[in-house]
Amino acid sequence: MPSETYGLISLLPALLAIVLTLATRQALLSLFAGIWIGATILVGWNPVAGAARGLQFVVTNLTDGFNIKLLLFTFLIGAMLGMIFLSGGMRSVADAIVKRVKTSRQAQLGTSILGMLIFFDSYASTMISGSVMRPVTDRFDVSREKLAYILDSTTAPTASIAVVSTWLGYEVGLIQQQFDNLGIQKSAFVVFIQSIPFRFYSLFALALVFVIVLTDWDFGPMQAAERRARQQGKVLRDDANPLMETQTSDIETPDHVTPRWWYFVSPILVLVAVTIFSLWFTGGGMSGKSFSAALKEASTADAILWAAMAGCATVLAILVGHARIELDRVSDSIFEGFKMVMFPVAILSLAWSIGSVSQALGVGPYVVSVSKGVITPELLPAVVFLSAAIISFCIGTSWGTMGILFPVAVPLAYTLGTPMAMAIGAILTGSLFGDHCSPISDTTVMSSMFAASDHVDHVNTQIPYAVLAAGIATLAFLVSGYTGLPVGLTLTVGLALLVGVTYVLSEFVGVTSEVGVAQVFE
Repeated sequence: MPSETYGLISLLPALLAIVLTLATRQALLSLFAGIWIGATILVGWNPVAGAARGLQFVVTNLTDGFNIKLLLFTFLIGAMLGMIFLSGGMRSVADAIVKRVKTSRQAQLGTSILGMLIFFDSYASTMISGSVMRPVTDRFDVSREKLAYILDSTTAPTASIAVVSTWLGYEVGLIQQQFDNLGIQKSAFVVFIQSIPFRFYSLFALALVFVIVLTDWDFGPMQAAERRARQQGKVLRDDANPLMETQTSDIETPDHVTPRWWYFVSPILVLVAVTIFSLWFTGGGMSGKSFSAALKEASTADAILWAAMAGCATVLAILVGHARIELDRVSDSIFEGFKMVMFPVAILSLAWSIGSVSQALGVGPYVVSVSKGVITPELLPAVVFLSAAIISFCIGTSWGTMGILFPVAVPLAYTLGTPMAMAIGAILTGSLFGDHCSPISDTTVMSSMFAASDHVDHVNTQIPYAVLAAGIATLAFLVSGYTGLPVGLTLTVGLALLVGVTYVLSEFVGVTSEVGVAQVFE
């Protein structure tokens, strides 16, 4: 953490970027404005020096080892999708699924289940689920906003609580580090398992997806988006700016090629298989470690990068070897795929940078210092959850928020005598909140990308759902902290409340136009 904080003003860069993004729908300019104002504060309010420092933040994040591998992964996925479009494989799979899926509800339910089944990595889950199900949900007039919401609310929450995932090593490592510092003789992995029932926000966010899909109780801006899609057949609003184009006249399947379902399925299966193998391999699986133990030490960035390369090689071999498509056309499709992901790459780069600016200004320590003044043992879990939610919203990264809060919240919980599993659950689930609400979160960007949704529309429609789940999660932490009720009973009551409030909102708090948070600034 930084040695100093700038107090309330440390919130300014992220809030400025978020407000400008929602008001102008110009995400790139808004993000850079936030970076610039934050850097200007850091250099003593010199705007020229602030611009130079802002560019330095961008360069630093672009050259970070993990970030550059994720960007390369994104470009390779774009290339793979471009080649898959050329093969016609995605259209063939969509046609096959449509024959079995009869309703919009089934299409949404299939997307939700697929997002949870690919639990080992949130990025891979978002990419695969979005790519497979987008043509299907389009066919049944499900709005792109709804698709992006389902992706965002099933992938990361599932990966964050799965006992076999790329999140596991990082989360268990943070727990073990604090246990070592405090001399706590407990298994970090066991406490991780014990914290899962207390991941109230993650569990309620997942439950809310199925409540809405099964009952059709949409509310807020999402209700208007779904009404538009069903009544007008428009999965995107007029003048929407989707993060990735899914239909382009520049990628057409040659007349001599018969689209086959395995043209799409084969590279996806290779992608999944190589990801799993690479996670095991980079975590030391060759040295005899168990799969779970290897995942704790795995290099996520390397694993998904190797998997993307393998996926590209597979579809390239199919195009040239089986479909007999000329290399010139294959090369053109690769560059068209690159073009698909250029905007998301730019958004990710600036989102990382503004997160770094916010951390340099001391957002985390400031929020923690404000929270400390009101903490009691019973109140600690709720305060930690809300602190994590605010920090993750401002810096756009759940992992960064975890890194900020663990050194403060865990020793505090140990000192006050708050149940450790509950306190750790509050950190981990609160850190996930920003992934769902913040326009500068990488997972939010990727959900918009692979749903081919307008990014601001995704944020607008998802915020009410995320806030609902967070509100009930806060109540659950208060109940658990003050009453000590069994966590199973707390979850049951919370789920009942979630269903009841969702019904009330859908019946009495509908909207008549596609507005949302952005309307406040217009």
